[in-house]
Amino acid sequence: MSPSLADRLEPHVRHRPLATAAAAALLIGAVVGPAAARGTAAPVAAPAAGTATSALNILSLALAGHAVQVGGVALTSDTVTGSAIAKAVVTPVTVDGVAYGEQTVTPESSPMTVPVVSSGAVVPAALSGLAAVTSPAFDVSTSSSDGASSRAGTASLGSISVLGLPIKLDGTVDVSSVVSGTNALGQKEVTVKNLALPSVADLLAALGVDLSKLPVATLTELLERLNLASTVVDTAQKALDDAQAALNAQIAAAQAQVDAAQKNLDAAKTDLASKLTALDTSKANLSAAQAAVDAATTASNAALAAQASAKTELDKATAQVQAVSPLVPFATALGLASPALKATYQAAVDGAAAAAAQVATTGTALANAKSAADIATAAVNAAQGAVDIAQKLVADLQAVLNGLIDALQKILANLQPQLDALLAAVTGVLDGTPLVSIDSISLQTQALVTSAKEGGQTSKIVGGEIVGLQVLGTDVLKNALGVSSIDVLDLVSGTLAKVTDTVNGLTGTLSSVLSNVPSLPTLSIPAPQIGVLTKTTSTGIAGGFGLADNSVKALSVTIPAITLPALVALPNAASLPAISGLPTGGLVGAAAVGDLVSKPIALSLATLSEQSKFRPATVAAPGTNNPGTNAPGTNTPGTHTPQTPQLATTGLPAGIALLAILFVGGALLLRRRLADGTVV
Repeated sequence: MSPSLADRLEPHVRHRPLATAAAAALLIGAVVGPAAARGTAAPVAAPAAGTATSALNILSLALAGHAVQVGGVALTSDTVTGSAIAKAVVTPVTVDGVAYGEQTVTPESSPMTVPVVSSGAVVPAALSGLAAVTSPAFDVSTSSSDGASSRAGTASLGSISVLGLPIKLDGTVDVSSVVSGTNALGQKEVTVKNLALPSVADLLAALGVDLSKLPVATLTELLERLNLASTVVDTAQKALDDAQAALNAQIAAAQAQVDAAQKNLDAAKTDLASKLTALDTSKANLSAAQAAVDAATTASNAALAAQASAKTELDKATAQVQAVSPLVPFATALGLASPALKATYQAAVDGAAAAAAQVATTGTALANAKSAADIATAAVNAAQGAVDIAQKLVADLQAVLNGLIDALQKILANLQPQLDALLAAVTGVLDGTPLVSIDSISLQTQALVTSAKEGGQTSKIVGGEIVGLQVLGTDVLKNALGVSSIDVLDLVSGTLAKVTDTVNGLTGTLSSVLSNVPSLPTLSIPAPQIGVLTKTTSTGIAGGFGLADNSVKALSVTIPAITLPALVALPNAASLPAISGLPTGGLVGAAAVGDLVSKPIALSLATLSEQSKFRPATVAAPGTNNPGTNAPGTNTPGTHTPQTPQLATTGLPAGIALLAILFVGGALLLRRRLADGTVV
């Protein structure tokens, strides 16, 4: 039996739907593939890049031409160069630009603990009198595995002394710098606790001032104006007042005698000064008279010489006339002489007469000058005699005054124990009053950049608190703002100005009292300059990078040069590191020979800085189409809304996809009919 048409067609028909479906699938793949490609993200044209640095100096000191830094940290995180760089440089101590114990930490050596460094073991001995420090130990880590990051921290601030005076402080430090794919950040957190700079008494001693040589009244005035009340001082003052009251009559009588003797001595000194002036005038007149004698003598000698020369000429002319007729009298010979010879003779006669007249004139002038000189000499002798008498009177009155002062001192000696007790009490208060003290100060700072567009940069203090800020024994925050602690974010320009004004008032009081001692006119102690939370910040955009820069100084203290009279200087003051030495001679700032002049001292605590720059990743942005307004692949500004970037169209048109779907459907239907036998 021959196969039917259906049997003959079945092998071919059964395979045809499969072939048709395969072809349709290929068509669909040709369409769907490009469509899927158009849905992927645009390729990255440039990766994110940035740099973040974070630096810290726990303490900086400048004195006598030398500079000391303690606890220096400098962190760097950088991805701008292409390869990530993470580095931390820790410098425990730097003196005059020379680093001691410095360590550089990279990812290869991370983590690391930078050990403690003592300045006594590394710094030249000649500088040991300026400062002695023991640096804290820093824990440091760096990484370049995901961007770049560096971090350093310490749980203490070490120990520091300046000019042999310890500075109390404790605290913690946490410093970091990070660059990631989303930002560049430099930040730090610093806490300083129990800070106390040297006391007023210690600082003045380091500058060569002997407090015991200052008038007690000046010191008690200083305590009163600084509101440094003390029951010990009050008790000592009362004891002195009571003891003085018992001796008031004797003191008053002795003081009256001293005052009267001083008045007589002052009058005698005034008279002596007048007589010395008269003596100086007489000596000046004598000098002038002696000069006149010398001039007259010179003129007289010149006239005598001229007279001798004129006589020689006359003798010569006379001999010439006589030689005309030697045997006749001179008068006859003169009559026989030639006219020229007669004229020569007459000129010689006239010259001799004139010379004789000049001799007479100068002789008279010389006699007069000598007479005036004799009178001037007598005046000098008389003035000198008056001065001698006045000087003896002054000496006698000074001896009387000294005796009366000794008598007064013997009476006052009965008060010495009370004076000593009062001085000790006052000195004790000043010795217990730091120039500056702070219970605690904490700061969190950052320089953050997230983009290179406006608003993507931040540079600021982000948090912190100041508690118990005292200057010369006064709670500055309480005095200026009514509170003893304040969030640093609340220290805006107005409140900070109040704090600064209060500080300046206190330091100004210290200066005005100690620089206006009547018995010490050249004593000058300028006001210390104290800055709290000084800062500078900046942000910007440059070179395609966002920029942020932050710098903060928690505390700065500058003690200007003082001028110290030798009368109130410590015995070893000239050899102290803070003093320029004796004699001052031509040194600028010295008010008198014998005064000591100190070097300025500048101290900064917790100097922080961060710099960040960042550029986000950028992607390609080819042209887009806006149907109906622009030609394909073009963007004309102002004619359409910017579109989401698209890749160029590839593959077959979308209509072929529809044809492929029809093929698939037809193939499936044909297969089903063949299976049912409906197609033959």
